[in-house]
Amino acid sequence: YGSYVRGERKKVWVNESDGVTALLGEVWPGETVFPDFTNPDCTSWWVEECKLFYNVVPYDGIWIDMNEVSNFIKGSKNGCAQNDLNYPPFTPSILDKLMFSKTICMDAVQKWGKHYDVHSLYGYSMAISTQKVIEALFPGKRSFLISRSTFAGSGKHTGHWLGDNAATWDHIKWAIPGMLDFNLFGIPYIGADICGFFDNTTEELCRRWMQVGAFYPFSRNHN
Repeated sequence: YGSYVRGERKKVWVNESDGVTALLGEVWPGETVFPDFTNPDCTSWWVEECKLFYNVVPYDGIWIDMNEVSNFIKGSKNGCAQNDLNYPPFTPSILDKLMFSKTICMDAVQKWGKHYDVHSLYGYSMAISTQKVIEALFPGKRSFLISRSTFAGSGKHTGHWLGDNAATWDHIKWAIPGMLDFNLFGIPYIGADICGFFDNTTEELCRRWMQVGAFYPFSRNHN
C-alpha cells in the first residue's frame, strides 16, 4: 500500500509509549496506523498523498472523518500500559469507563506531546494539515473542507456537520440549536444531515427538511 510505505519511510505515525514503534489499531480497512498530524513531516506526506489521489480522482473538496481519533479496538493491538495516563486516578464519567475506549492509548506519543494532553487536538491538527492540501491544489480559490472532530479555532480551517442524526421530526428541531451552538464556537460553516442519516425518511418529512435545510450554511441531503 503506497501511502503506508511512503509514510513509514518518513516515520509520520502516532507511536506507542516508546516513541518509536507505530501504534496499531483497527478501523474500517482493518489493521491501521494513525498519522500524527502534529508532525510537520506528516503534513508534507499528507499533502503529497492527497495530490496523488487528486491525479486519479479530481475532487473539489475534502471531508475528513473518524478523526477524534477513532479506533475500533481499545487503545492498541498491543494493549495499553497500566499507568496514570491510561488509568488516571480520576476518570471522567465516560460511557465505556476507559479513557482509551474507541480511541488510542493515552500514553501514545505525538510531536506535540502525549496523546493524553493532545487527544482533543487530533481533528484540529488534521484540519490544519488538510487546509494545506486545499491551498496546494486550489491556490487562490475557496474550496470545501469538512471535519467530524473540531476544537476551539477549528472554524478558521474547516466546517463541521452535526453527526449521525435520524429521520425524525425531533431531529429537525434539534438541528437548529445545534447549528447556532457551533456559530458560538466560532465554526459558522455548519449543517445537519438533511432528511436524517439513520432510518428511512418520509416524503413529508424530507420535503420540510429540504425547505429548512436550504438555510443551513452547509446544506446536504444524506438520507
